[in-house]
Amino acid sequence: MNLEQTPNTGGLPVVPPEQRPGGPVVDEMARVKLFLGIQAFFLVVSVFTGGFQFKLWSMVDTALLIQSIGVTGLVPVLDEASCRRFAFRVAVVLYLLALVDMGVNVLISGVVGWKT
Repeated sequence: MNLEQTPNTGGLPVVPPEQRPGGPVVDEMARVKLFLGIQAFFLVVSVFTGGFQFKLWSMVDTALLIQSIGVTGLVPVLDEASCRRFAFRVAVVLYLLALVDMGVNVLISGVVGWKT
């Protein structure tokens, strides 16, 4: 531990804050991996919310989830932090749109039912 005395602390030793190994990059990658896992889970679930009726409306959520996974895959390869944050936010918006579409699919299939 590096204890330094500085004039503005009244002679008290100053302990520098400990830094975590890896820093924010490790945390960011952990968040990206967790988000990708959640997206993959809902991609599997989206087959069931469509009622196994593969029509345009029931496949919009799957398309949005695939786009969201693709945009999330860009996050680790972007150089600038602001671009990574923007790509992650776009992926979250696409993901939320897919969840709303899944909810609508469940409501439609539950109330009206899928008509062939």
